[in-house]
Amino acid sequence: MQVKKFEAKTMKEALELVKIHLGPEAIILSAKDSHKGFGLMGEKSVEVTAAVTEETLRKKKIAESKLREDLRARFQQIPASRQKEFINRVYSRKAEEARELATVGAAAQARDVSLTPELRAQLKGMRYIDISDDTAPAQRVSGRDRVRRAAARARMASADILQDNKRPASPPQAKAEVKSSEVAALESQVRELKQLIEQFQKVPQVPLSSHPGAEWGLMPEMAPAFHRMTGRGIQPSIVNSILKRAQTEMDPEAMKKPALVDAWVVRDLLHTMEASPNPLQGRYHVFIGSTGQGKTSTLVKFAAHLLLKERRTIAILSVDTIKVGAAEQLKTYAQILNVPFAVVRRPEEWRVAEEKLKNVQHILVDTPGFSLKTMEEADWLKRMLPSGELNRTLHYVQSALARDEESFDLASRYQMIGLHDVIFTRVDEAKTLGLLLNFQDRFHVPIHSLGFGTKIPEDFELATRERIVDLVLNLSRTNQREVHP
Repeated sequence: MQVKKFEAKTMKEALELVKIHLGPEAIILSAKDSHKGFGLMGEKSVEVTAAVTEETLRKKKIAESKLREDLRARFQQIPASRQKEFINRVYSRKAEEARELATVGAAAQARDVSLTPELRAQLKGMRYIDISDDTAPAQRVSGRDRVRRAAARARMASADILQDNKRPASPPQAKAEVKSSEVAALESQVRELKQLIEQFQKVPQVPLSSHPGAEWGLMPEMAPAFHRMTGRGIQPSIVNSILKRAQTEMDPEAMKKPALVDAWVVRDLLHTMEASPNPLQGRYHVFIGSTGQGKTSTLVKFAAHLLLKERRTIAILSVDTIKVGAAEQLKTYAQILNVPFAVVRRPEEWRVAEEKLKNVQHILVDTPGFSLKTMEEADWLKRMLPSGELNRTLHYVQSALARDEESFDLASRYQMIGLHDVIFTRVDEAKTLGLLLNFQDRFHVPIHSLGFGTKIPEDFELATRERIVDLVLNLSRTNQREVHP
């Protein structure tokens, strides 16, 4: 006996699940409202418990296996009475085929035929009427023909049961016989259920509901958190990993309260996400990344932050001799900030710059935007960067508007150069900020700082774990910074 629970928003949907999974002859044991909540917003649901015998369920599976995919979908939509008629018809034909095979063997023995392996292979699948009086079959039926005939019979059965044409009514006597056999079968099933119902509550049940996260094996209590986190752009695999830990560590009663689940997630992210522990570390701060990510504007914001808020001495250098006007634009910013500026065109010029700027605390270096699709670009960039002996930090600049796949592809190419941390720009323009968590989970680098707009240095801030979690989960319900006069 198969006993299962089904949970759905309405009774109609629950009964449809019963018909699909257990078949038209399933018996409803109980139906009640579920007060624990269902789906994304904790809506009320209906819980139905149904049972069916193993034999009946096996007949249903045999009948469905005879249908093509397109007919199987139609079969699920037809009324239960017509489903039952189709199942009985297919099962009866399968039993008839089995009897025919048994008749072939009996006929061979009755005619005192020696069943050699070759003859046994020929007789398999033949009807008694097709066997001749001598020791060999009158006509061989190939395996391919038998498959074709079986498929044709299945198509005829499915077409008969699925068509909408009216059929002539069965004779009253036949109806009475069918009804009598159905009543006897139901009485037998009721007797079995009476013995089973007392122990039913002890049997572990898994509701066949389709709550968010069910395909990952998450419990229904985790559905609201799964929906909110994936809605923030966090990859489902990462959400699954977090909520699986929550299921293991949280109390079962606490998991029923979405606010407590959210609080656990926040605490977990505060321990796992990383911000640069010392964002000012390093004398050379090199900004790398592809075109359009905001390297130059981020460099200027960081320079203003060091100069005005941290009271550090700085200089600005550029190795971008490829983009037209890049050096002139950066030179203008350097003049506004009143800090030294120079363009490095050859690797050996770094020694000269180091000698002339030996009293400067921080040197900020701008680089051209490369996609690094060729080894020539990668080799050129490696040669032009300041030596690792000069206490350098490589800041990878990434726009928060990029899609995960694109950002991962570009950052993986820059791994050969080296990534010490990542700076996210255009944070205020992104609707979701799951990329911050996804990127860190993929490359395991801390987040250095965040860029929000065009104001210098107001729209720039050094990253903290609290600020990152706030942005990723949208805890303060806004990504906008305060408006400055």
